[in-house]
Formats: sequence, structure tokens, C-alpha cells
Amino acid sequence: MSSFGRTRNFPEALINILLTVINRTPDGGATMDELKDAYEGIKGTRPHERTIRRSIQRLNELFDPLAYEDPVAADPLAIQGAHQNGVMRYRFTRDIISKPVDPSAAFLMAMSIYPQQRNLLGDQFEVVMKLVFEEILSKLTTVYNLTDEIEKYVHVTGASPVEPKKNFAVIDKILQAIRLQKRVKIKYFRSYDAHLTHREIEPYGLICRFNTWYLTGRCCEKNSRRIFLLSQIRSIRIVENSIYTIPEDFCLKDEYCTSWGVWTEEGAPPPETVRLRIAHTMAEKFRNTRFHDSQQLTEQPDGSLEVTYHVSGAQEMLPWLITWGPAVEIQEPAWLRDKLVQILKDTLHIYA
Repeated sequence: MSSFGRTRNFPEALINILLTVINRTPDGGATMDELKDAYEGIKGTRPHERTIRRSIQRLNELFDPLAYEDPVAADPLAIQGAHQNGVMRYRFTRDIISKPVDPSAAFLMAMSIYPQQRNLLGDQFEVVMKLVFEEILSKLTTVYNLTDEIEKYVHVTGASPVEPKKNFAVIDKILQAIRLQKRVKIKYFRSYDAHLTHREIEPYGLICRFNTWYLTGRCCEKNSRRIFLLSQIRSIRIVENSIYTIPEDFCLKDEYCTSWGVWTEEGAPPPETVRLRIAHTMAEKFRNTRFHDSQQLTEQPDGSLEVTYHVSGAQEMLPWLITWGPAVEIQEPAWLRDKLVQILKDTLHIYA
């Protein structure tokens, strides 16, 4: 179950509440009556205070998946309530800085990104969404018109989970466990031997690579950090009578910023340089696409490219490298080149 109360399908009312909080924040914040007015102006009925509180909770969840109203919350909620002269006022705590972003472009960007991947916009997410709320969504009459209209211009496709709602439910449960610092018990399908295993995990965080979600954390059975593919988690529950602490020196970004995929072997060798030669027929694709943060390009006289990556777990590049066929040649390291040659020989042997 989600951590916030249901607000039903009232997106326009939710947006109007958010804009009221933002607009009233410079004057000390929005009162409960002002938020009720914002709701009533859209729905035509006077809401109960519980409805407004649930709406605030829902908005905080949208701004930050970890924004549960509990005593261990590390970061301030996007919308906070505080008493002022005996009156509860709600303030927006984030910095909204005007940027030269076209509202229509912001709308298309926001709608074309999976909800799980809003972090792709970085610090601009609040700015983009404010533009969306003020310039576009507020002018639409119903969410159904919005859906019909956007489908004419934006189509998101590609590899994705068969049951995305199942992934969302697992993510929600993991985030609750991290916030409460409790272990989770999972039934995990091991793909290499088709065996269903039972694990107890101390979750450290979530990773999304190439549209695939992973849980990383300490496996109590193995007493070491492990990676689990979310799509292979058959069931998950929080262990209520448990407690754990994420190591102080652990940082998800630091651990995985150099890895190509989800390389997590403890005591793994340091990152190494992978150098590729890209044929001129595919060079433009690499000029326009950054496949890893460490990507560096060097133009060659014949129109080809030399592309280098500084990564750990380079063996995870092999499936990706194979898809390019003769357009991509591994220059170094030699061991990676040899592995790819062997894979191609083994594949050819099947068809011989």
C-alpha cells in the first residue's frame, strides 16, 4: 500500500493547491481555508481538512519518493506546515528560479519521461513542473483531454517491464524499508537455474540502468552486498521487528558511477579504459548519444571516431558491443577484444 492517502482522480484540484502554496509562500504560507478555496474553485464542493492534508502528502510524495512524514526524514518536505500566530500555514521549501524554458517544450519533456526517471531533469524538475502547472495544465479542462492530446505528439516505447505496476509496488515497499531502516524478505527467482530463493535483505538503494531497475543491499544469507533484479522479485514484505544501518561510507553514486552496468563484486579491480573504433557510418550516433558519463570522443581523419570509456565491470559491455556488429571494433583492452572474438566464434559454430 502506498504511504499516502488516496486523492482520487482530481489532478486539477491537486495542481491548484500546489500553486496556491507556491504563490502564498512569500507572504508566510497558505492557510487551510485558502487551500480549501483552491480545491473548491476546481471541484465546486468544500473539502474536509483530511482531504487537504492528503493532498499535501500526495504532493510531497510526487516531489520526493522518500518524503514520508516520519521522524527519520532527512530532507525537508517540499511543502511544510508550521504554526504562525496560532494559524497553520503551508510553505513551499524549494527554490523556484525562473529559467528561459518554453512551457510547451517543458510540457513535452515532462510527459515523455517515465515517472520513475524524473531525476533525468536534475535540479530543473521543479522549474519544469511549475511551468507545466501554470502555463498548460491549468488551462486544460480534464485529465482525459490531456491524455488524448499528448498521445498525438509523444510516444514512449522500447524495452520496459511487462507489469510496470508490479515494479512500482516493489519500489514503494523498498523506499519505505529504507526510510524506516528495516529489512525486507523477498522471494527471488534466480534466472540462471530457474530456482526460487528466499532472501532477507538490508536495502541500500535502487539503481536504474538501461530501463531496468535493481535493488542493491546487504544479503543476510551471504553477508555481503548483492544486486537483485526487481522484475525477478516475486514477493516482498518489510520485516517489522528488524533494524539495520547503512554503512556511513556507502554512497550509491560513488559505488556505481564508474560501472557500465551493475557491477558490484566486492574487491573488484579498479576502473579501466575501454577504447573503441567507430566506423564513419555509425559515428554520428555516438556524437549525439552519451552511453556513459566517462565517454570521450576523438575525431579521426577518415570520418570515424575513437571513443573511450573509463569503466569498471567492462565485461558487462559485451552484449551491447555485439549489437553494433562490424561498426564498432574494440581496440583495448586486449582481454575484452578476445572475449568478444570467442563469443562470435561460438555463435558462428551454432550456425555452421
